Amino acid sequence: MTTLVFAAHADDEVIGAGGTIAKLAETEKVIVVIFSYGADFWGQLTSWPPMMNPQELIKARVAESQKAGDMLGVSETIFLGIDPSRGINDEQKKKITDIIKKYNPKRIFYHSIKDGHPDHRAVTRAMNEIVSKLAKKPEVLKYQINLFDVSSKDPSWIYDISDKYKLKLKALRQFKSQKLWTAPLKPLILLKGVVFGKRSNCKFAEYFYSE
Repeated sequence: MTTLVFAAHADDEVIGAGGTIAKLAETEKVIVVIFSYGADFWGQLTSWPPMMNPQELIKARVAESQKAGDMLGVSETIFLGIDPSRGINDEQKKKITDIIKKYNPKRIFYHSIKDGHPDHRAVTRAMNEIVSKLAKKPEVLKYQINLFDVSSKDPSWIYDISDKYKLKLKALRQFKSQKLWTAPLKPLILLKGVVFGKRSNCKFAEYFYSE
């Protein structure tokens, strides 16, 4: 059994679904697919140390992702080298489709359309289109990164990650080149973990939507 986790940027998969990845990886194969290396000008400007050389930044992001993935039990991490801010063309969508067909996953995780980052929403739109055209459709579950959905609509799936929460934070700390981004999100990660944990009578949880 295989699960694919798609993320716009390295670290999104850990922020949105790190605990769930670690839980699922105990019994099945989990493969992470990351769109962007994050080595454009904005990525360089917000890197740590600031203004890293693009090639050094790419090398760091790949190494950080693989180290975090190893901690969580990820079987493989794939970088697509696609910048969602520039649009995702038909050739790139075919590449993603081929990956899905190759691994034939039971379920796929990717960003919620309600996420605040435009790259996240671009990935969601492309993935929605790709999945809609699949003859064999996997279960789709969508995670949120930088927003907290306080609507009355309940998540499709709340996953108890109480025993993996510390591991999730440890994996997130591996993204040292992105700590200017990850550090401010930690209080939100904690808040969401506690709030949705209470909904399912556990200490910490991650939540996902099917729409």
